[in-house]
Amino acid sequence: MSLRIEPLPRMAGHLPFMRGRLVTMNDVEAGMVAAFGVPFAGDGRTDLAPVAMRETSAYFGSHFNANMKSAMDIDQRQALRGADMAGLIVDLGDLRPDGATGFEGPIRQAVADIRKRGAIALLLGGDEACIASACAGLRDSEASSGGIAAILIGTVPELLALEGQDLACVVSSGGPTAGDARVLQLAFHELQQAPERAAGSLLRHVGTRPIHVALDASAIASHWHGASPAATFDGLSLSQCRFLFRQLGAGQIASLSITGLDPAINGLSTVKTGQRLLLTAILDLIYARLGVLEPVREPSHA
Repeated sequence: MSLRIEPLPRMAGHLPFMRGRLVTMNDVEAGMVAAFGVPFAGDGRTDLAPVAMRETSAYFGSHFNANMKSAMDIDQRQALRGADMAGLIVDLGDLRPDGATGFEGPIRQAVADIRKRGAIALLLGGDEACIASACAGLRDSEASSGGIAAILIGTVPELLALEGQDLACVVSSGGPTAGDARVLQLAFHELQQAPERAAGSLLRHVGTRPIHVALDASAIASHWHGASPAATFDGLSLSQCRFLFRQLGAGQIASLSITGLDPAINGLSTVKTGQRLLLTAILDLIYARLGVLEPVREPSHA
């Protein structure tokens, strides 16, 4: 068979997250962010979300090129050290369900394995049912009995069946979800009105525990994107969500998840608004966690 010599389309071949390397678990090393997809949908069409997030991430992937010395976060007015990020974001591909537990077992095992290797797991879901399995995997990876913490932003799946010393923080539109001292509940309006105080409360509540941060599309006000089956009109703006995630980067973030995106739900999603908003927010957390943004430089006065 003759070799193809014509130019290939820009998006041809495999589509890894952030244009990172496609790897196996044996390639995951400490300090990496290891992404994997969970093409699972309960009531909606969120099974298309992992490929949608990967497609959108291709536009950001050049930020993590070792030759990109002057990439900028224009909102924060800070330079991104591309060389420090080069090779740190990798993609394990999509998980496959098993016959006994569906996606629950594979998600749990993947998060535990990534954490044991000293890397940060990034779950591209799927609906919010994936979150409980991710937290279970994080719990499995911890040798101590000090418990873990989960910070949930958006709709809340049955509070994840907290165990022992586990803690949860919930940022949503509703009232208190449970009469449990281990749960800190914040409404969207509390973050909107007093962002620094709200973010500080979250970090104080979780302390030094390993944290799973779960961002659901329902957290961002639906009139911004219209790409979530659970429409929330009093939710966060992108700037509010980004501020929160930059603050959370100071915590012991061990794993992340993005869920709730239906990239085919209506006309607004055809321009990829939903996935771009979610990805922009999650990148703020990754930048802060890995410490790859240069300090803000104050202007000099002659």
